[in-house]
Amino acid sequence: MRTRIIHLLGGLLAVGALQAQSLGEIRGRVFDPEGGPVPMANVVTTVNGEPFGTTTDLDGRFLLKPLPPGRYGVKVTFVGYVDYEEIGIEVTADRATYLKNIRMAIPTLKVFEKVERVSESPLITIDDPSRMSLRAEQIAKVPTAKDPIRFMGSQFAGVTPAPNGDGLYFRGSRTENMASFIDGVKVSGGVPKIPPSAISSISVYTGGLPARYGDVTGGVIVIETKSYQEMLQHYRIREAERAMEVIED
Repeated sequence: MRTRIIHLLGGLLAVGALQAQSLGEIRGRVFDPEGGPVPMANVVTTVNGEPFGTTTDLDGRFLLKPLPPGRYGVKVTFVGYVDYEEIGIEVTADRATYLKNIRMAIPTLKVFEKVERVSESPLITIDDPSRMSLRAEQIAKVPTAKDPIRFMGSQFAGVTPAPNGDGLYFRGSRTENMASFIDGVKVSGGVPKIPPSAISSISVYTGGLPARYGDVTGGVIVIETKSYQEMLQHYRIREAERAMEVIED
């Protein structure tokens, strides 16, 4: 009996932790060289160092979820075709990232096909116009990033700093009607003050709020902090830049 209770509590805690996170997903469709769908193709990515995958349906469509925000590589394999791999796929919280027109190839001299995404994510996407998002590399380019109120007021349409400088107005709504979430957890005290170097992404909702954010009548700020791997990569880049500055001097 005690063992069952422990297992039950463990399951409830795991579900609660998963719901507290703001997760995203990757959707796509796989075609053969003639443009027909490829059913039952294997689609695999890596989450926290572990493989995570699915298979395509009869129309060649697939869905990878839930995925913590970050950048991913996706590999598609099917017998008789060249392996397809795409890296640098950006996943943000509460949003689907679409991979369009993945076309498998007939084997030639190549072992697999690899594609890298280098374009920046748009501030607003067509399928979710009420949400605006910025990734870490975009935040780093904004001079006012250290002042969250000035930063959000200058980067997101419909968001205006309060006259007293202590909060934000979302399309005219008062500061007390807004809510902030950090890594899926609601926080109090107005606009969160987090070092820009620790932020993986910032999303702002000015309308059409998802049900998960409750009865908020104003806007919502969603901040995802960097993982350990992202922080380590940032540190290494900064150390390399400092080393180059010393060499140049």
